[in-house]
Amino acid sequence: MKGQNEKKEIFELSVVIPVYNEDLNIEKMLCALRQNIHVSYEVIIVYDFDEDTTLKVLDRISRDYDNLRFLKNYVARGPSGALRTGFIEAKSYRVLVVMADLCDDLTQIEYLLSLMPAQADIVCPSRYCKGGKQELTPSLKAWMPRMAGFLLKWLAGISTYDPTNSFKLYSAKVLHDMVLTSTISFSVTLEIVAKAHCLGYRILEVPTVWRDRQSGNSKFKLYRSIFAYLPWFCVALLKGRIIRVPASWLRIWFGSNKSR
Repeated sequence: MKGQNEKKEIFELSVVIPVYNEDLNIEKMLCALRQNIHVSYEVIIVYDFDEDTTLKVLDRISRDYDNLRFLKNYVARGPSGALRTGFIEAKSYRVLVVMADLCDDLTQIEYLLSLMPAQADIVCPSRYCKGGKQELTPSLKAWMPRMAGFLLKWLAGISTYDPTNSFKLYSAKVLHDMVLTSTISFSVTLEIVAKAHCLGYRILEVPTVWRDRQSGNSKFKLYRSIFAYLPWFCVALLKGRIIRVPASWLRIWFGSNKSR
């Protein structure tokens, strides 16, 4: 199923949103995007199942959004596959990933756009840098991403304390320059950052405030995600403080001129 807009337009921004039963949040999310984005943009919503409750809301409101497309994930079931589907479909040179749960600070979008392409190839809103904040009940779910980010910052030299946060702005060139393979959980987020780090792309961190969802249920599976993130954690270390693989090798291993 696809939304009404099928024109081959070039936008100043493509917004990719993976969804799974987000009927309580999606209309509010689209309204918030409309209020906070002041350039030409498209919204690509990607779902896994025809029974997804989000679709009922999208069918009802899609006539109000001529920049909206919603399509079925055709890469691999789950959020990583949904994001990769969205990246393939994006029609802008800048791609913003946001979650449908309204946890991300959408008031930052125009600021993020102002940083690309002049200052960054990937802009990473960070919950863990100075000025950042995560409004979440203390738990292993809250602690693990913080620890992973700290280790990658100091062992690999990645320019962000929050590489696993899905809320990011990417240059489409970065996405085109690598073959993405992640299929489990949200691990494609760390895959992109790790490979971009190895390929020498500019990664810029800015503080953000992340608020826990108010409606619906989280789809994040902590223990499954740990094992999915681990290979990309190791990839980032190939250009780290202890191991320094030659840049030419990293380009051969991770760079590609082929489509994703």
